Amino acid sequence: MKRVRLQAAASGPDNDPLSFSEIRELLCCAICAKAGADTECYVIDVYPASVVYQLSGDETLYQCSYSIDAVEAVTLGEAAPVEREVTYVPLQAASGQLLAAVDGDSGFRWRIQICKYGQAVGQPIIWPREPLVAAIPLYEGARVFCLNDTQHVAAKDRPMGKSVREIVGWVENVCDTGTGLEGDFVILQSAKWLRDMAVDSFEHGKTDLFGFSHDVQANAKIQMIAGKSFKVPTEIMSVDIDVVYRPTNDGKMLRMTAATNEPKEKQEMKREQLVAAVKTNRPELYLANQDAIDGGSMTDEQLLNLLAAAPVMADAGAETLKQMQLLAAQALVRETLAACGLPEPVQAKLRMQFTGQIVTETTLQAAVKAEKEMVDQLTATGVIHGVGQIRVVRESGEKLQAAMDGMLNVTVSDSMRDVQPFTSLRAAYTELTGDTDVRGFAEPGQRLQAAFDSSTFSFVLGNALYRRMINDYRETTDFGLSRIVSNVRNARDFRPLQAIRIQYFGDIPDITPETDDYTDLGTVTDEKVEYSLNQKGGIITITRKMIINDDLTAVNRIVSRLPRAARRTKAKRAWNKFINNDTYKGDSTAIFTAGHNNLGSAAYSITSAVAARAAIAKQTEPGSGERLYLRPQTLAIPTDLWDTAVQVNQTRGVPGSANLGNSMFQYFGINNENIIEIPFMTDVNDWLMFADPKDVEMLEVAYLNGQQEPEMFVADNPQIGQFFVADKLQYKIRDEYEFEFMDFRGAYKAVV
Repeated sequence: MKRVRLQAAASGPDNDPLSFSEIRELLCCAICAKAGADTECYVIDVYPASVVYQLSGDETLYQCSYSIDAVEAVTLGEAAPVEREVTYVPLQAASGQLLAAVDGDSGFRWRIQICKYGQAVGQPIIWPREPLVAAIPLYEGARVFCLNDTQHVAAKDRPMGKSVREIVGWVENVCDTGTGLEGDFVILQSAKWLRDMAVDSFEHGKTDLFGFSHDVQANAKIQMIAGKSFKVPTEIMSVDIDVVYRPTNDGKMLRMTAATNEPKEKQEMKREQLVAAVKTNRPELYLANQDAIDGGSMTDEQLLNLLAAAPVMADAGAETLKQMQLLAAQALVRETLAACGLPEPVQAKLRMQFTGQIVTETTLQAAVKAEKEMVDQLTATGVIHGVGQIRVVRESGEKLQAAMDGMLNVTVSDSMRDVQPFTSLRAAYTELTGDTDVRGFAEPGQRLQAAFDSSTFSFVLGNALYRRMINDYRETTDFGLSRIVSNVRNARDFRPLQAIRIQYFGDIPDITPETDDYTDLGTVTDEKVEYSLNQKGGIITITRKMIINDDLTAVNRIVSRLPRAARRTKAKRAWNKFINNDTYKGDSTAIFTAGHNNLGSAAYSITSAVAARAAIAKQTEPGSGERLYLRPQTLAIPTDLWDTAVQVNQTRGVPGSANLGNSMFQYFGINNENIIEIPFMTDVNDWLMFADPKDVEMLEVAYLNGQQEPEMFVADNPQIGQFFVADKLQYKIRDEYEFEFMDFRGAYKAVV
């Protein structure tokens, strides 16, 4: 690894100073080694001769001295518990209204986008505008925390909440922008490191180095979108805000806002000067806005905008006015460009264009809009990279996922077809984690920085396994379910479901409208069937040993067997209701009974098939008593009856007797396509016959939230930097559904 040397307290063997990050890394490794192999270290602050740190599982802060010799060996002194102390010092900020320059005391107040309305990135949550706007009083004054990943997890289980030591500021002046919530983030003096980071990143055009995530407690409902379930908050009860490096709702810093820490008399003096300048140079605007100006509701920034539009007059104050207008224009350009979202090279172009000019907000916004339109045309849906050229590229996470999908023979989108698949399971693991030795955890400085990143190995592999499973699931036989299921419904929870079967009307009577009233056809009765969902699930495991041995074949075998198991399990639950002659809840009797006129005992033959056909055709409508006149469509048999069933279906004459003709000839298809073998039928002589499920209700299936295919999730919750739990990656398979009889009239069974 090539080092970029910066000024620091220590130096390496080539006498080139170590960078701050290199010193931090060396200290972290030394502290972890001293504390024990299973202990993780979080370096809080590094000073020229001492370091402050925290150990995993211990909230105490420790400080110890250190030295680094010429060969980068670290010597640590004795550690002592310490407490963080906040010290406030007087501020001598530059003009907060003009934002002329970023000096040592400015940058403690920023305008931020707290969240954006809509779907959260990488999370099954949708944030609607109405409950967020209603919760603005809760966002006003909300604490802002900066936690490490371990503290994020621990904070959820802490009855007293997060530690006050991690508070870095608060939010105020929260408002609804139409697309999200914005507010002023005020950084505490104790978090000067965060202020320095923000100022430094904005000065270098890196405005997305970190962002914000709101941590709320809320009531929520479940909403189905494109077959997937999302949580939609309806009422927010409490709000915290966290500083994060990967925000899920576009929480970000927009621009530095005016400093407010100057002595009150200085602020008032500057405002008096601004008001006097407006009175002198724009008297008509002063009169038009006198109430707002004198009452204080017009901000200093708005006063500056009035001055920016004032004509320069040839008098003694012309030069002073011009300088104020230039300052106002510079502030306007700086703030507008910081919030516009344009790439830094484009912002630099606009800054140069308006340098030394008195520009109005209308002119500046028009220029920004023109540049945005140009960038949109050049990039389409891609991302801008490079300074000297513009090219459209794909995000690295998408390419990693496509490479993993290709390795497991999952079809990728057309836009990703040129991405080379990973050549092996171990190569994929190394690329995503940086763990070349497959040790199972991240060393300091490795590329993976958080266990729950969308680009981590466990999630990318899980996505590919799930897609492969669903592809195979859709291509696997359904074991004849489509021939017996009449209705598919969506269950919102696990409470009992009610299915109502309405009975039929009798014949419509004659009517003579001139002399008779229309006859009341009467009230039809109904039958109620009640049932609840069943849950299926299990765990599959990818071991560290498989990755070390590069056993892609084993992984393929695991995932290829899942779809068939899921299909078979579902089909068996449905067919067993008929095979076991379960209870029809409409009348609390078995589905096949003599009273239902759908139970026979003869072995399969032309004669018994004709009798079954007649029994189904003679079934009557409940309520009216009229025949339904159903036509059998499917013959379901055990494997042992295949030869007999085909002979009956394909023989024109009656086997073994005078050739009087076979009325069941090719009744179940020219190529026997409507004769299906049911692997779950263990009795070699029993057989079933079914009408078309479109003509009569037979079996209903309900799926939780409409999810008709099994789901797959990462089952483990590893700590930060840990890739395995007990040398395993585990994935949970879940399928939630239930079948229930709706009617007995379309089914016939012979129990021989």
